[in-house]
Amino acid sequence: MSAPDHQAVPAREPLVFLHVGDLHLQDPDAQNARDLAAILDQIAAIAPQDLFDFVYLPGDLAENGFAAEYRILKDALDRHPHLPLRLIPGDHDRQHGRMDAFHAFAASLGARLPEPITWELEQPPSGCPETWPVLPISHYCAAADIQGVRCLFVDMVSPGFGRKGIGLDFRLGGCQTQWLSDQLTDAADKKIPCAVFMHAYPDDLREPDDRLDIGGLFWATRVRLVEMGHTHYNELAPDGRTLYAAARSVGQNEDGSVGYAVAAIDGPVTSWRFRALDRTAPFVLITSPADRRVATLPTTDVTCGMALDADGRIAVRAVVLSDAPPRYVHCRVDTGPWILMHRAEGARCYEASLSWDGGGRSIQVEAVHECWPGHGPDYVDTDVIEPVIAVSDNAAAPPMPEKPGGDAGRIQSWVRKGIRGDQLGPNRYGRKW
Repeated sequence: MSAPDHQAVPAREPLVFLHVGDLHLQDPDAQNARDLAAILDQIAAIAPQDLFDFVYLPGDLAENGFAAEYRILKDALDRHPHLPLRLIPGDHDRQHGRMDAFHAFAASLGARLPEPITWELEQPPSGCPETWPVLPISHYCAAADIQGVRCLFVDMVSPGFGRKGIGLDFRLGGCQTQWLSDQLTDAADKKIPCAVFMHAYPDDLREPDDRLDIGGLFWATRVRLVEMGHTHYNELAPDGRTLYAAARSVGQNEDGSVGYAVAAIDGPVTSWRFRALDRTAPFVLITSPADRRVATLPTTDVTCGMALDADGRIAVRAVVLSDAPPRYVHCRVDTGPWILMHRAEGARCYEASLSWDGGGRSIQVEAVHECWPGHGPDYVDTDVIEPVIAVSDNAAAPPMPEKPGGDAGRIQSWVRKGIRGDQLGPNRYGRKW
């Protein structure tokens, strides 16, 4: 019997994770340390906690890679020992050319993190005549199948040689590249969707050949989502197969209110939205159907979550994050009648069926907190998508981008999802932090 097609129907539960952006911790009394504590407090108050799979930290945890800076993060995490956690290093975690303090911090987390993988790599040349010493290097990469999605955590920093005064040197190294290729190929053969977690775009890799190889590998194996930090701003850059997503920095932020991104892979649909820390609960993320701007190409009724049931209705699913069960959750097409949504016991998603005649322009899901006084914007949240109305006439996949793995396809502005589009960050147009 052939393996089931993962795009045929939505999984019972979507993969859901929370992405807290680059921290750049330095001073325990600084605003970013206070913001981190508040973000973790808010996440820890989500009820029930099994509505999400893990909290992701994409690197640049410390500003200088000093042990005292990691103690700030360790203390914050120790206050919430039951939060599931995934993290990788960023370039600032080896700001002075060494990662000893990062290694000690990662080891101190014990079973909360998987063990790093050690591979031998050539190091920068030394001596005369020039020699390339081979040393064992720890790679903070890992693979885990979570909610039917293969999650691959990739270390772009440990194999490189970057440090302050020299500049970035993002690399994967031959062993990690082969590991990544094997994982993606195996998942593709088994029709398992993949999400990759790394510090920056593949296009930021030091070697031009690596940029094309990794971006092309993601394209060829149909990676669904690549979740990143480094930019310091919220960004979504779909290329027709893969959604590249970056969340704004907590520690060096020019992009708006601090907070964290919430992302989901629900069957064939990938969704993403930023939750600002200064907004009251609840928070809504529509996990199906897909918004037309991030739908996988070629679009079909199935791949964009718009398959009709026997009564001509589509299934709408949403995750609602809150500190208490909402008073109610409902959905509608455009300005049509609201339809109540329900969450089965033990399920993640609120669900409802909406009549669909093919002419709607938007689908909205609104959740109302039990504290809502009956007026005003607090304690109410709405997510809105524009569904795919016309499916593809041609079943052929779109051509691979000329430069896969970059931000060329970025969405210019999408305020409802937290995307400003001005790329205010030190790696594009922001301050030189």
